[in-house]
Amino acid sequence: MSLRYQDIDWQAVWLASRGKKSWRKKKRADWDRRAADFARRNADSTFAGQLLTRIDPPPHWSVLDVGCGPGTLALPLAGRVREVTALDFSEAMLAELKERAAALGHANIRPVHASWEDDWQALGIAPHDLVIASRSLAVDDLRGALVKLDRFAGRRAWVVDRVGSGPVDPLLFKAVGREFEPGPDYIVTINILYSLGIQARLDFITLREQRAYASREAAADACRWMLGELSPEEEARLAAHLNERLVPDGRGGWRMDNPHYPCWAVIWWDKQLHGAASCSDRSGSRT
Repeated sequence: MSLRYQDIDWQAVWLASRGKKSWRKKKRADWDRRAADFARRNADSTFAGQLLTRIDPPPHWSVLDVGCGPGTLALPLAGRVREVTALDFSEAMLAELKERAAALGHANIRPVHASWEDDWQALGIAPHDLVIASRSLAVDDLRGALVKLDRFAGRRAWVVDRVGSGPVDPLLFKAVGREFEPGPDYIVTINILYSLGIQARLDFITLREQRAYASREAAADACRWMLGELSPEEEARLAAHLNERLVPDGRGGWRMDNPHYPCWAVIWWDKQLHGAASCSDRSGSRT
């Protein structure tokens, strides 16, 4: 019996692969605890600049940033576009965003405390010219999330998704004696979009930055964030791994020798070109 491409249930592939990945899904409380450090580390990253160079929205557009975090994209976007709605399920992340927006004098950012599963329309969110979901698609219902993005995108939608292990270093899992399974990545996202009738375009960003840490303990905490709960034996292996790989950065901090460079897939589609086909499957039925 031959298998046709259109018979593949990519949502089922996504769920099955997520169930086998080597790290657990982060909860709201996890992101709340990580907010301040996440904001500090992303402030120096070149990621936002590389992505926004590609997006380059017109100044009169409105933007909906889904999973905005501490404002990695929302803050620089606020200086380029008419208005930004910044949505996140972590109140601590939104607090970081508000503090930085006030310091920068950005009055055109509307923070919204909400998740993928919430009714955005009931929260007063209307379709925006541009919708962005950058590194925020850690959802069980990927198909539903992509349909939702397409519905709220008036002109264009952009998604940034993992390639392979993304920001997670496989060598770290090996160092503590664990098997590593990266789980699903962008290729499932692309295929779900195709099954919805959306012919998305694709590019890649590789972040060739060495992660800097203020202290050895900060480096250890970052590793624990990826690994989750550790046994005493794994803690000892992690300490040995850091002893081997952490080196002074010359500025009073530390960096990883032989660092892991994450790669991200940048996916986008234009509603004006594909609006008639968007959110319809290949059999012609509406979702």
